[in-house]
Amino acid sequence: FRIDYIMNEAEKNISERNLMLRHGGIIRIKIDWDCNLDRNIKLCKPEYSFARLDVPFHEKPFSRGFNFRYASHWKRNKKHFRTLTKAFGLRLVIAVSGKAGKFNFIKLTLNTGSLVGLFGLATFVCDIVLLHLSKNSSTYRNFVFEIVHLRTRATSSVKVSKKFVQKHADKYPNFNSNIEAELSCETLDNSPRSSRKTVTMGAVTFMNPIQSAC
Repeated sequence: FRIDYIMNEAEKNISERNLMLRHGGIIRIKIDWDCNLDRNIKLCKPEYSFARLDVPFHEKPFSRGFNFRYASHWKRNKKHFRTLTKAFGLRLVIAVSGKAGKFNFIKLTLNTGSLVGLFGLATFVCDIVLLHLSKNSSTYRNFVFEIVHLRTRATSSVKVSKKFVQKHADKYPNFNSNIEAELSCETLDNSPRSSRKTVTMGAVTFMNPIQSAC
């Protein structure tokens, strides 16, 4: 790039450009790379942008343009001399930034798995696959669900609770009479029912028995 092109891009005002050539100025040159490595490397080209960093002259800044001082020393006739020079000019600040990326199937699967686990969909998806798409779905279903007949559910529950309390007779001394009273009050319907009617229930947990009366 030529100085004339850089100044035209950084400053559009002609009078300001002339003052910059006289009193100096600061111009930033930014080089930005954005490359897709899945495509041809020849297509990866940078983008250039130019901007003025010093304060414009029409705003009457405290320090105008850009300048710096340097000293030159020499010796003549056994005497030391020094010349202090104040130089004006253009200072170019070059900033380079960029990014590049390429498709990676492993990272895609890891990010997808993390997203699924984050929203709690992993358990739901696994249950769907094991219950409906797996060859051993019947085995998995037997471990997950319990099939209970309605006619024998009430009687079996009372028998199990009675066995539980018999093992802890010291804690529940009056529970046997309560069980006999509940069995005498229980009336089951003798109308014919389908033996195939089942219901899915979870595990049964027995807490402290409560005395009940008919």
